[in-house]
Amino acid sequence: MKLRTGSDANHYLILYFVVLFFIAYSNAFATGIPDSTYKKTLPLLLHRPPKVMFDDRPTLLKLFVNIPDDSIKTVSIFYKTNVMSIFQEIALGKLKGAFTYKFDPGKQKGNSLSYFFVVQQLGDAVHAVPIGDSGKIKPYNQSLVDAIEYYEKRLKSLQ
Repeated sequence: MKLRTGSDANHYLILYFVVLFFIAYSNAFATGIPDSTYKKTLPLLLHRPPKVMFDDRPTLLKLFVNIPDDSIKTVSIFYKTNVMSIFQEIALGKLKGAFTYKFDPGKQKGNSLSYFFVVQQLGDAVHAVPIGDSGKIKPYNQSLVDAIEYYEKRLKSLQ
């Protein structure tokens, strides 16, 4: 039969204090470790350019934004045709969940359209679409096509 000398109790007491120490100061050790659940997400600006833009009928250009409305200062489209020398800025209003601009080729002369969108937030943050690989704005370029010629070519390609 083995007698307890008290040294076994000291081991448990030391173990108890070590565990208590790590529980009490666990946040102090975790500050240097990055939290993998934290992800900085950029606002999503979504625009799908139309497949074809006709030279005789208006086209709606829509921009969807996942930024809350109360933090948006302005949403603008910058556009120019091949006849214009500088981009024109038009402030956009929200219509059915999207910021929409109706481009009417009858009012602006030209054979092609270049455009991009800019969203300015209240905290001086600015976002734009489309962005090229270098991080600079790369405008969409759309040629204006005659509707009759387009559908004749498309009909021939289907036959």
